Amino acid sequence: MALLISLFLTCLFFSKAQTLMCYACDGGQPCQYNIACSSCGSVTTTAYLNGKIVSSFSKLNCVTPSCVSGSINAGQSKVTINSQCCNNTNYCSTQPLPDLPKTSPNGYQCFTCDMTDCSKTLACEGDETQCFTTTVYANSGKVPMKGCSSKQLCGINGTQTLGLPAPLGAAVTKCCQGNLCNQAQSLRAYFPILIALLSLFLF
Repeated sequence: MALLISLFLTCLFFSKAQTLMCYACDGGQPCQYNIACSSCGSVTTTAYLNGKIVSSFSKLNCVTPSCVSGSINAGQSKVTINSQCCNNTNYCSTQPLPDLPKTSPNGYQCFTCDMTDCSKTLACEGDETQCFTTTVYANSGKVPMKGCSSKQLCGINGTQTLGLPAPLGAAVTKCCQGNLCNQAQSLRAYFPILIALLSLFLF
């Protein structure tokens, strides 16, 4: 679990430009390591199963100039990301961030899946204004997943890939805006990294 989340965060936030010295360590421990970055930052990723926290992981490291925060929600499973960046001084990010606070339904709805039945609807929460759909490849075969996502976590253009350990396989995920828009096959944006986190809590 920690390895996959760490790999995800590295893919999402790591920057090759080297202008600042930043702390690089798990946020829950005294930080004794440093690394050269373009921006420093802190990120906390929290996973929920049936509304209860099953994992919360904080990290200090290099980040891209634009941090992203939000949630991706598949009904029973949900992952939130809280991140903060700085590039004004060396070691400007020193403290782990808290989990994002719980949010209320916002009026949007998306389709969600209960095993192979994807006809159920899910009430989106907080800033989850996008619907997503994907197929996760596992030992049991192809398993569909649908739900709600924050716009920031859907990406802007293009696709990203993440190598997943067995038995999980890579999943291409599509995102769209509008109530129940993820029933259709023609959607507009891709974000394969985030759904890999959710898949851990379903299998």
